[in-house]
Amino acid sequence: MKKLTFALVSLLLGTSLLAAWPLESPSAHAVEETKPSAPPSAPPKEPAADIAAPTLQAAVERFMKQLALQPGFEPWQQATWTSYPLGPGMHGWVIIVSAGGSEAGYLVIHAGEPDTYKLTEYGKGSYPLFSLQTLHRSLVQLELIEYPHQTERLYFGPLQALWKITVQNADRIWYIDAKTGEEMPFTGDAKLPKNKTPSAPNVQAFTNTDAKHTIKESGQAEPAEPYARLPWVQKSGKPLPFDDLKQLIAQGSKPVYAAQLYEGSVTVPLPVAGFQVWSSGDRFVQFRQDDDRFLPYEALQRLGSFYP
Repeated sequence: MKKLTFALVSLLLGTSLLAAWPLESPSAHAVEETKPSAPPSAPPKEPAADIAAPTLQAAVERFMKQLALQPGFEPWQQATWTSYPLGPGMHGWVIIVSAGGSEAGYLVIHAGEPDTYKLTEYGKGSYPLFSLQTLHRSLVQLELIEYPHQTERLYFGPLQALWKITVQNADRIWYIDAKTGEEMPFTGDAKLPKNKTPSAPNVQAFTNTDAKHTIKESGQAEPAEPYARLPWVQKSGKPLPFDDLKQLIAQGSKPVYAAQLYEGSVTVPLPVAGFQVWSSGDRFVQFRQDDDRFLPYEALQRLGSFYP
């Protein structure tokens, strides 16, 4: 897995890789957020509950049907899925997609207008966002799995998704990146995005893309190795219009994007691997982060810069 890079060009987090945690049998439902710890040999499944509304199931299935038409998403044609809520009051869900008994990708969906659900981000491959298998590997590596603990999903926006781990009688909190499973370099909530904590949640949708929209344009590129050259470390980035980014991809260039997160305490470099444009007007940039992840261009502009 690619390591998150701390501010001041610290490329090592000194944390752990992750081990397996089986999912529930795939179905369209949400689960509770609190669970007891378990021995590594037999981690328990999270208890299930019904999804928030029947229309969420319809939206998920339409998004999956549309994406299954795209190169690399073919396994989604016969896939099943499980939904999990994104923290108290967040009005969002992560959808874990499974195919052939293995994890095959994910969707993040937020509630919009009544009975409308917006697509916030998505990805394909064996390392989905908020994977229970990835979480379990982290807990094993951090030597927390044997202690009574609670886990909570926190989603503040694209690239700002965390597991919050509270261990009984511990004097600190652990935060783990929800995609890579890497431990964050802070133990409290001071560096979390402001006004988007569970006590003041961000309930807005991040895009205009709902289940009626389709993908009208796409492109792919061979991603770079972000640590092979370090322009994102050596100089400041400049705004890159989306059309210029498309041109770089068409020319075979290998741009890298870098985001500064959590008040500059973490820097995330991501190689660009393509793009998809939806009929809603939303542009999603494809990145390689263990596997493929699609993030909304507008949100990326606020968090970091592209480096050709």
